[in-house]
Amino acid sequence: MNMIKKRILTFFSLTFFVISSPVLSQSHWEQWVENLRKEALSQGISPALFDRVFQHMLPLQQTLFLDRTQPEKRISFKQYLKTRGDSYRIQLGRSQYKRYKPLLNSLEQRYGVNSCIILSLWGMESSYGRYLGTFPVIQTLATLAYDTRRAAFFRNELLIALHILDEGHIDNEHFKGEWAGASGHPQFLPSSWKKYAVDYDGDGYKNIWTDIPDGLASIANYLSLNGWQAREPWALEISLPPSFSLSGNEVSDEKNVGDWLNMGIQFSSSSNISSHLPARIFTPAGGPYFMIFHNFDVIKEYNHSNFYAGTVGYMANRMCSS
Repeated sequence: MNMIKKRILTFFSLTFFVISSPVLSQSHWEQWVENLRKEALSQGISPALFDRVFQHMLPLQQTLFLDRTQPEKRISFKQYLKTRGDSYRIQLGRSQYKRYKPLLNSLEQRYGVNSCIILSLWGMESSYGRYLGTFPVIQTLATLAYDTRRAAFFRNELLIALHILDEGHIDNEHFKGEWAGASGHPQFLPSSWKKYAVDYDGDGYKNIWTDIPDGLASIANYLSLNGWQAREPWALEISLPPSFSLSGNEVSDEKNVGDWLNMGIQFSSSSNISSHLPARIFTPAGGPYFMIFHNFDVIKEYNHSNFYAGTVGYMANRMCSS
């Protein structure tokens, strides 16, 4: 398809979503905002803040378009690594590790979470704070709450976001994020901010947007509260015997480490891991292959993709190695 045809298709796609969206009804939108205002004020939100934030606001058509057109392209783990855990991001992470090593070590001591995993998640989510997103969070969440597909979920997120503003943790100008409402160094939705955000520097605000210590401590707290085990690895890279097969599955059932080793699996580097520790085998097509442990699943609490968790750990291993 040539570029002109692509542009024409994109134009008509956008036009379809504009035409099919309920936002064309100005009166319906205004009524919706008024009902939201009543609910927000009943929760203690300042009327002045609400009115200031929603003044002249309309739903974001780009958010609606992105919500309906997310790609479903299937790629290999190696392809995923090349796009999300490439050598540039790893090298950038190494420089950030040197810069923030005292802070990262302090977080590891306080939360019991591997400092390299904290760093890697920061790199995956916001490229070490270099890209926090450009979508206004309140307007984005209002758009998705006004839409009918997941209205209740995003309405709750929107109300929490208004509390974040009302309590002064961030101002509206800097309250920006991705198209679906995640924001800050950890890329939290407001409900995750409410549950996991930390005021690490003690200034009275849980500022994950412009305060790096708060942002990284919030990542550590997220992993800690989801069950991170301080003295266990996330995974170990392995080589497989020729006869090993999972019949097309990426992740095996659980066995003890000793049982896996008896089947001919070998670690790629020396390890003193307990032979009694429960483990599974992660064998994405084309490799690399890993023996994964409980902490792999804790990383997946951040994002339920095996590829995501594998890339976080892969980057962490390489960023902090000498």
